Amino acid sequence: SWMQNYVNPENLVQAEQEFDAFMDLLMETCRSKCIPAHYHEPDLNKGEMVCIDRCVFKYGAVQKYLGKKM
Repeated sequence: SWMQNYVNPENLVQAEQEFDAFMDLLMETCRSKCIPAHYHEPDLNKGEMVCIDRCVFKYGAVQKYLGKKM
């Protein structure tokens, strides 16, 4: 039906803003935790890649858990 396909634009804007804020926090937290402030190589080393993978996974798991509780 029409009501099932309709998305309130205000809700969509709010959801986009919340997602952007979440991604900004995730990126800043994982970057500061896993990548040194001063680096000498243009690419991530294996330890940094593993750290970022784990950090992003943990944030995703927490987000999923919180989504179920709400």
